[in-house]
Amino acid sequence: MSSFLTLLIQILPLAFGAAVSPTALMGIIILLSVSKKPKLQSFGYYIGSLILIIIVTFIGILLGTGITTGYNKPHLLLDWIDVILGILLLFLGTRRIIQNQKSPTNRIQSSYEPKSNLNLFFKGISYGFALFLINFSTTIIVIEAGKEIAVSPVGLIGKLLIIIILIIITLLVCEVPLLMYVLYPEKAKKILLKVNKWMQRNGHILMGIVIFLIGAYLILVGLARLGFI
Repeated sequence: MSSFLTLLIQILPLAFGAAVSPTALMGIIILLSVSKKPKLQSFGYYIGSLILIIIVTFIGILLGTGITTGYNKPHLLLDWIDVILGILLLFLGTRRIIQNQKSPTNRIQSSYEPKSNLNLFFKGISYGFALFLINFSTTIIVIEAGKEIAVSPVGLIGKLLIIIILIIITLLVCEVPLLMYVLYPEKAKKILLKVNKWMQRNGHILMGIVIFLIGAYLILVGLARLGFI
């Protein structure tokens, strides 16, 4: 199996896990529902989310690169980081399942005022950046993915392609609703409102389970590499 395919197999579950973000999904659905310029502001929301995910990805890459070049036994430390991040994700996943989800509805609607197109666009950017920023589980998963990319023997072009795949999948939670709205605005409104209601009731359980499973996966991988199992 090629190193590129091996890295892709490692990154895909992390990317899809990071994409499970009910808060971010509800945020863009609300903008598509209440904004005077839904396409414009939701595109800004996507750009804000994209900026943050790129930053977080490269934080993970810098972490992996720094550890690899700064220590005689980089894999040992990296494996312990996997275990620590896994334990943190287990905690976050359990808390998500137990605690009900906070909807961003009030925050977005209460702060919404008719503005110029430019202001609406930058407001959308700030919403996207902020909602992904407070979603710590997604941040941790993307950092882990960035770390795996950094330590992989895959060449530069291959790593760039993997980074693009990681970002596209992570942001499906924004891309799918926005694309639906652009292609079928009226039908999309009805579908997305139903999805929003379901996510408000069950999203925290879905995300909690996904985070918990990824945390367990990281712990098992880290312990296996360390020779404990």
